[in-house]
Amino acid sequence: MNILQEREFLKFIKLLNDNDVLNELVVVGSWAEYVYEQAGVLPEGFGRELITSDVDFLIGNLRKPIPPMNLLSFVKDSGYIVDTDRFTGCNKIYTENLEIEFLIAQKGAGTKASLKTNLGIMAQTLRHMEVLVNNIETFRCLEFEVKAPSLESFVLHKMIINRERGIKAEKDAFAIMNLLPFLDKEKFNNLFETLSKTEKRKANEFMTAHEILAKRTE
Repeated sequence: MNILQEREFLKFIKLLNDNDVLNELVVVGSWAEYVYEQAGVLPEGFGRELITSDVDFLIGNLRKPIPPMNLLSFVKDSGYIVDTDRFTGCNKIYTENLEIEFLIAQKGAGTKASLKTNLGIMAQTLRHMEVLVNNIETFRCLEFEVKAPSLESFVLHKMIINRERGIKAEKDAFAIMNLLPFLDKEKFNNLFETLSKTEKRKANEFMTAHEILAKRTE
């Protein structure tokens, strides 16, 4: 992350806040670590070199807000570039230095690559998102109240999906190892017990491979 990306991120957060939509979105991905840092959960400057140009927002509930609104409309009116992936139908927003995407949990046996939401966004569907959706907290990020997953659920999710991350897996593993000292171990353990059998296995495989299995039971 550089200073230009930081400014553009905060400008977009302000736009969402000014249009009463910030509360409907959850910052996930590497920019969640910026939110944690600003809120004092992580030390100042923590992990900034690992924050990418990709900004990911999780939509917790596709049926909110009520009544529906069109986020893309006021984003376009504010001068942002809006695009639609021709293969998946997912919407993306571009600034000069950032690519902004929207995610939503894939539930059950669903196979759709994207889902339409009441925000007027076609969001990309992903599996194993429940641990994030069910553990959302509000953090003070400068003058804004920003939603992000709890730090413990953020790390657990990264462990679960690590093998699916391809070339990003090594960077994510490095981020996880850096975050471990800041976890509430009891909270982490309790969240682990709420996972499905498959998710527990995936998380355990990561912890075993990186010799941190014992940390779960401390």
